[in-house]
Amino acid sequence: MLFSSLLFLWLALPVVWGGSILLPGRWQNAWLLLTSLLIYTWGGVGYTSILLLSIGGNYLIGRRLPHRGWLTCGVLFNLLLLGVFKYANFFVREASDLLQLVQLPAFELPRIALPLGISFYTFQAISYLVDVQRRTVSPQRSLPRLGLFISFFPQLIAGPIVRYHEIDAQIAHRTRSWDQTSYGLQRFLIGLTKKVLIANTLAGVTEEIFALDFTTLDTFTAWAGALLYAGQIYYDFSGYSDMAIGLALLFGFRLPENFDFPYTSRSIREFWRRWHITLGAWFRDYLYIPLGGSRRHTRRNLLIVFVATGVWHGAAWSFLLWGLWHGLFIVLERQRWWPFHHWVYAFLVVLLGWVLFRTESVILSLQYYRAMLGFNPGATPFDWSFYWTRELTVVSLVAVFFASKLPLHLKVHARQLTGGAAGATLYVLALILLFVLCTNSLVNNSLNPFIYFRF
Repeated sequence: MLFSSLLFLWLALPVVWGGSILLPGRWQNAWLLLTSLLIYTWGGVGYTSILLLSIGGNYLIGRRLPHRGWLTCGVLFNLLLLGVFKYANFFVREASDLLQLVQLPAFELPRIALPLGISFYTFQAISYLVDVQRRTVSPQRSLPRLGLFISFFPQLIAGPIVRYHEIDAQIAHRTRSWDQTSYGLQRFLIGLTKKVLIANTLAGVTEEIFALDFTTLDTFTAWAGALLYAGQIYYDFSGYSDMAIGLALLFGFRLPENFDFPYTSRSIREFWRRWHITLGAWFRDYLYIPLGGSRRHTRRNLLIVFVATGVWHGAAWSFLLWGLWHGLFIVLERQRWWPFHHWVYAFLVVLLGWVLFRTESVILSLQYYRAMLGFNPGATPFDWSFYWTRELTVVSLVAVFFASKLPLHLKVHARQLTGGAAGATLYVLALILLFVLCTNSLVNNSLNPFIYFRF
């Protein structure tokens, strides 16, 4: 169930939040576990069985840790779940193509649906087992508590990826205050605005451009499409993360930050410290450092991590190449002779990488790059007169502005100029207006995609 859907905003959220306020403290975890599973089940009953299998399996394995061999069993169990439901179709398809090349009979696999958020909750489960093995935390003796950690609905579908040691104490005991609730509502409404008013507006044109025949795509439209998609994916995903962090605060939980103005980065290394922060930290702590980190084989370790990052995002060669693209530049940036260290360079590398991410096909990506470079002599101009409206112009300018750090500086001055009750009242009225605009947009616009839902 999308957080930016009318059903969630006007029914699910009031019921879940209201219940958590009315129920006594000893029932809070049970209520959140039950409602989290129900919200997840809305996306498909079959998905919930996989989630429950993950919870039960990791609970039983966690109880056996840190005895020898059980961590390996736990990691393999989680990777097997992820492999079967996310990558089996890809491997079977590739194997069938190879068999056809050598004139052997191909085979097919019944289409396996991808459970929502399986990449996210699988990584959370692995982090729990590793932390128990390292004795960072004790094994969870309560199955419902571990279930709540894995299935807590604000971060279940698309993160942030939470480590067990970050939330263990909050599951056992947490308090809520008006200040925390107020900030949670603000954060949720800001995320909702980013998703509905910015990302969805950009998506309307992006979907049209990437549905075109790339072999006849003109250069201007190709660059415009890439830029619009860069804005869409940032406001789509960071907006969701803001909503998740805000929702968690309403129930007394503090989730880690996931974005920090990534498009202001001056290098790809810095970009990955600002983009999807919890995923980068997960790979650093659970893959890069165990491989040897910067102590030995640094370049190999970095390339392995970013190939894994690409594959984590999707079962396609283009995702692998997207991860390798970022990994190569990070390796280059570690060389003393590397001359580039500017946000224009970093943004261009990221922008070109988004083409691989969006097209999900190496052949289509090459066709798109060809259009960007102006190698389509018979290109058909895109009808911008229909799509480039006043709304798109305003939203694009707003997107550029809020992707920069200028709002941080203006926020400080705004507090000085509008401090006190009057300033607070204006801020609240602005948030209410944004919520009304978001609701109006959802009522009148059926386009409400969420890019990271499929991961």
